Formats: sequence, structure tokens, C-alpha cells
Amino acid sequence: MTEIRIEWMSEASDCDQAGCSGGYAEGAKVYFDEKLVLDLSPSASCFDSVDYDKDEVFGRILGALGHILVECSYD
Repeated sequence: MTEIRIEWMSEASDCDQAGCSGGYAEGAKVYFDEKLVLDLSPSASCFDSVDYDKDEVFGRILGALGHILVECSYD
């Protein structure tokens, strides 16, 4: 059985530009049996931050394991 380890990370940045209060981003590094498989490191900035929420991280883990995730909403 594969051991999956998720290291959750976050990053914040200050910004000197007018109208911007800084940025915040979350992400993760994912290891399968101690081998780095997914590097979803966050990058916070005033504009165009790179951010991965938990749903996206888990979806990418399933993809790395060869599964296709189909999400449905029944509103």
C-alpha cells in the first residue's frame, strides 16, 4: 500500500502598491512513499497569486494515482 504524505503550506506577502493589502496563498507538497510526486507550492503576490485549495490538492492526488475525478452538484 502506498503511503501518501501531504505537507500543507501557506505564504503571505506584503505589498507597497496602492489599493493592495498584500496576498495570501495555500498549497501543498505531496509525497508517495517518501518520493515527491506533486509540488503545488503556493506563491502569494498582490496580483496573480498561485493557490491550491484542499479540493484541488486531493483531486490532483487522485489523478496521480490514475483516477479520474468527476464532480457533480445537485443544487
